[in-house]
Amino acid sequence: MDRRRFLKLGAAVGTAATLSPSPAWAQTEEGPRNLFHLTIEPVDYEMIDGTIVYMVFFFEGEHAHPPLEALEGETIAIKVTNADTVPHGFAITGIPAASIASIPPEQTRTVTFTAPFGGSYIYHDPLDAPINRLVGLYGAFVITPRLGTTPAGSPTPFSRDEQTAEVRFLFDALGRTERFRGNQWDPHDHERDKIWLLSQVDPLLNARVMRRESINPASVRQTFLPRYFHINFVSGFDAADHEELPAAKRAAAKLIEPEGKEGQPTILRCMNAGLCTHSLHIHGNPVFGTSNTNADGSPFCESNIFELDAWMLPPLVRRDMVLPFEKPFDAAVWPPKQEPFPMRYVMHCHTEMSNTAGGGNYPQGIVTHWEMTEPLP
Repeated sequence: MDRRRFLKLGAAVGTAATLSPSPAWAQTEEGPRNLFHLTIEPVDYEMIDGTIVYMVFFFEGEHAHPPLEALEGETIAIKVTNADTVPHGFAITGIPAASIASIPPEQTRTVTFTAPFGGSYIYHDPLDAPINRLVGLYGAFVITPRLGTTPAGSPTPFSRDEQTAEVRFLFDALGRTERFRGNQWDPHDHERDKIWLLSQVDPLLNARVMRRESINPASVRQTFLPRYFHINFVSGFDAADHEELPAAKRAAAKLIEPEGKEGQPTILRCMNAGLCTHSLHIHGNPVFGTSNTNADGSPFCESNIFELDAWMLPPLVRRDMVLPFEKPFDAAVWPPKQEPFPMRYVMHCHTEMSNTAGGGNYPQGIVTHWEMTEPLP
């Protein structure tokens, strides 16, 4: 058996992700970093039901699968050390230049590239695709725009040249109209920018990888049978903030769960690193889909924006959604009176199998909450 780390669920707070600075990826005084050093290591990881499953993770120091942030136009260097006993690779979907074909065991390779326009990306191991990605080798890569405002001055997470008229209209409306009272989106308030990175685990596949069996990557799609479903590497009850959770799990849950006052719009960077198509469904508010993913994996801004309460997320697709934090128009109880704050609403996946984990009942898979803590002044 290979020597590997043991990680309890939520033990490494870096397993969940927002765009808030942490020891894993703190910004410099000048802005986002442009040099990263990742290590590929096998781990024993605890699932929601206590089962220990073999996985392989990217680490930066002690932080597993850290979210990485870069600035548009900057020259980025990513150094990857392979501490596993088999070759691995590195790629960022949608950025062809950010690719390392193969890294032999105990060796290091570096890729240098220019960060393209602002958007949400997934870094992963493309070798023997999709096998290495499915056993845990993936993470979020976010590029912040150099000029991320509309012509009217409203902040957005998208580069000026990539914005559509519809995206500009929405971000100009936030905090400036009767419908969207409150604040504009604030790129400096890191609670207003969340990453929801979805994935699935098939323990039988992972066990075969651990045993170094020869697996035909083309056969995986027909035989993949996921038993666990993760959002930022955690599941179910552990993915939302509950007082009953221990400190480490609660810290991870806080990084997933959107929380804010009425009128504080939040970006949900929804990414699917797995093999199943998910359909996220949110209660309490509609969301607005502002970006999607081209066939080549590059992001683009939407030119037709709808109010949605569910949205599809196929494999390797990323969609940036705006959660407006509106007080629901039909918020009522019986006998009729104003529903009290805080208002808490669920988000879960409408792909039925992903609501369960380890054979358990809903909600043990991809599910979390969002909460409005206070009304507008």
